[in-house]
Amino acid sequence: MMKKNVLNSLKISFLIIMLLGFLSPSFTIPVSAATGQTLGDLRKQLTELQSKQKAQEDKKKQTEAEKKANINKKNQADNDLMATQTKISDLTAEIESTNKDIEQAKIDSENLLRLYQQLESDNVYMAYITGASSMTEMIMRMDAVSQLTDANQEKLDKLELLIKNNEKLNKELDKYEDELGEKIVAYEKSIEALDDELDTLEEGTVSLDKQISSLKESIKSYEDLGCKDDQLLSVCLNKDINNSSWLRPVSKAKITSLYGNRTSPTPGASSNHKGIDMAVSEGTKVYATAAGTVGAIVRRSSCGGNMVYIWAYVNGKPYTYVFMHLLEIKVEVGQVVTTSDVVALSGGGKSTASKYGGYDRCTTGAHLHYGLASGGFYNSSNFNSHTINPPGYPGLYQWFYTR
Repeated sequence: MMKKNVLNSLKISFLIIMLLGFLSPSFTIPVSAATGQTLGDLRKQLTELQSKQKAQEDKKKQTEAEKKANINKKNQADNDLMATQTKISDLTAEIESTNKDIEQAKIDSENLLRLYQQLESDNVYMAYITGASSMTEMIMRMDAVSQLTDANQEKLDKLELLIKNNEKLNKELDKYEDELGEKIVAYEKSIEALDDELDTLEEGTVSLDKQISSLKESIKSYEDLGCKDDQLLSVCLNKDINNSSWLRPVSKAKITSLYGNRTSPTPGASSNHKGIDMAVSEGTKVYATAAGTVGAIVRRSSCGGNMVYIWAYVNGKPYTYVFMHLLEIKVEVGQVVTTSDVVALSGGGKSTASKYGGYDRCTTGAHLHYGLASGGFYNSSNFNSHTINPPGYPGLYQWFYTR
């Protein structure tokens, strides 16, 4: 009984403390942070992009130096190969000359042998030896004949040794020539790979330059509009604008790709589609789908082309929507737009697609990409993590005929 009274007293005390806490002016109930980006976030992104740009430039310089080193190695290998081929040619000529000398020495040897045979058969040799006036002269005559035959054999031996050495050196040079050829091919492949890497780095540098330029433009616009570093940009720019519903960006189109998982239509394009695609001809007028403020503009992106991000409030909730693969942009950052305003002209076809010589590798034909995210965002990375399926559109390959 006593234990029960103690528990009841504790419960009553806890409720009194909680009630006092709620009544106290200093007590606050934590709420989840609003989804979106501030001007301070954009400044941080700018610093990060500039650091990434410097790292990319350093990488580019390193790759260029590596390419130059490989070009020098290839040039040296080319020179060595030419020298080796010249030496092989000289050795081949030398071997041919030595072969001729050997053939001539063999003929001379055969003639000498025939002479010996003739001298022996006619006793001329013996007469020559025995015709000496003294024993000393006889020995000298015998030695002279012996030296003559030995010299002839020595000449033959030297010539044969020379040709063997030349043939051995020729084989070694052939092997060295093959090795140089393989090195040259390897250097050429390495240079080609480095060229590809430089192209990628160059493309990335151009993309970063555009992002940095666009971000600086946006920051300047928000500063001029009086936005604070810690204030949500969507709130700063859309304080008095609210929509009760969404409209479509064009009055007539066929849905060619839905929101969500899909087979990537081209290398680099996402297999998790963050919007819907509408088939429209290039130059079609694109209208705002809800009244709001242009939050960001991206120009000539290698994947997405020209883009426009717009912040809007619908039924009191913040959203960001984006148009991609645009042929022409008709608005500026910070501009307030209504649903009757032309934001851009659609592209994605022969004017912008990389397969037709354009800059946008993530489009295969004329169309409009429309994406929608819950919250206010500036760039694609934050936007993509909060996307939702745009409401009010028919199924795949179906048409709509009104906004």
